[in-house]
Amino acid sequence: MLVGCGNDNRQSARIPDFPKPGDSSRAEGALRALTRAINQSSPASAYAKRAVILLAMGRVADALEDIDEAISRNDNAGSYYLTRAQILRALRKPDKALQNAQRAEILGIDTPELYTLQGDLLQQQNQFDKAKLYVAKALQMAPYDGEAYFFKGLLAAREGDTVQALTLYQQSLRLKPRYLETYNQLASLYRTLRNPDAALVYNGQALRYFPNNARLYYGRGLIYHTSRKLDSAIACYQQAILVQPTYYQAYFQTGLINQAYRRYYPALASYQRVQQLRPQFPRIDTYIGYCYEQLGQYDLAIEAYTKATQQNVADRQANAGLWRSRRRQYSRNSLFLPEASDEAVNAAKSRTQLDTSRVRISTIQPKARTSTGSSDSLRRSVKPLN
Repeated sequence: MLVGCGNDNRQSARIPDFPKPGDSSRAEGALRALTRAINQSSPASAYAKRAVILLAMGRVADALEDIDEAISRNDNAGSYYLTRAQILRALRKPDKALQNAQRAEILGIDTPELYTLQGDLLQQQNQFDKAKLYVAKALQMAPYDGEAYFFKGLLAAREGDTVQALTLYQQSLRLKPRYLETYNQLASLYRTLRNPDAALVYNGQALRYFPNNARLYYGRGLIYHTSRKLDSAIACYQQAILVQPTYYQAYFQTGLINQAYRRYYPALASYQRVQQLRPQFPRIDTYIGYCYEQLGQYDLAIEAYTKATQQNVADRQANAGLWRSRRRQYSRNSLFLPEASDEAVNAAKSRTQLDTSRVRISTIQPKARTSTGSSDSLRRSVKPLN
C-alpha cells in the first residue's frame, strides 16, 4: 500500500482505497474520487494512488504525469519512487526505472515487489549475478510469490538453461495462474523449441483468461507462422489488429505472408500501415520498394529504395532493388540503359562509317565499249596506304 506524507492525512478530502484487480467499475469510481480529492486539496498521496490505478488500466503516460506530481510534492516517500520505477519499466526505460527503484530502496522500501522489480531491471541490462541476488531475496521474503518465480525462470532462459526455465515458469503458473507474462514466455519458449502444440496450449490457456489481449493473438500468429501454417497465422494477426488497430507488428507479419503468396497489393498496404504507425521501423522502405517493383511501378520503387539506401547504405536488398528498378524503367522507355546509352550510340555510329585514314577508295570507272563487243569488267580497287 502506498504511504503518503503526514500532511496528506490531515486533508479533509477522502482518499479511496485501491480497487481490486479486474474490477473496472470500482477502478473508475476510485479515479473519480481521487480526482475530486486532487481538485479540492491536491494531496501527494492522491496523485500517487491515481498513478497506480492508471498504470493498472494501461494509461501509462497519464500515470507518469501523476507520479511525477506526487514526487514533486513529497520527494521522501519511497513508495512513490517504486511506483515511478514500475511506470518507467512499462514505458521501456529500464535505466531510469532502475534509478528510481534504487532510490526507493534507499528510502526504506523493503518488499518482495521491489526486489523482484530490481531483478527484472538488472536482467534487462545483462547484470545477471545482481539480478539473481534480488530475485532470491524476494523469494526468501515471499516463497509463494509466483511473479518472483517467473523472473527467476526468465533469468534461467536468458542464460540458456531451458529446462530450468520451463520448470520455474510452470511453478509460477501454479502460484499465480493469471500472470500473463508467464503464458507468453512459455508459448514463446516452446515455439523456439519447435514444439508448436505445447506453445498453442499455453497460448490458448492465456486467451481464456485474457480474451481481448492483442499480444496473445499476435503470439498465436507467430506460432502458426513458424509452423508454416500461413492462413491460420494471418487470421490470428488480423484478430490482433481487430483488438488493437495500432498493432504495427501484426501488420508487418501480415505483409510478409501476403508477399510470400505474391499478393503484392495487400502486402504493400500492410507495409504502408506499418510506416504510418512506426516511421522508423527497420527497413520498411525496402519492403515497400520491393512491392512496388513487383507491381511494375518502378518510379515509386526507385523512390522507396533510394530512401532505404539513404538510411542504410549497407542495405544490399535495397541497393539491388534500386539497380533492378532503374534498369527495368529505362529498358521500358529507351533502347539503351542510361549509363550505357552514350557509349552504345557512339559504337553504333562507328560501325556505319569507314576509317578513311587507313584506305584509299578509287572511283568506279565507266564501262568501255569496243567494236568487238568485248568490254573491261567493272573495276573498283581499295588499296591500303603504303
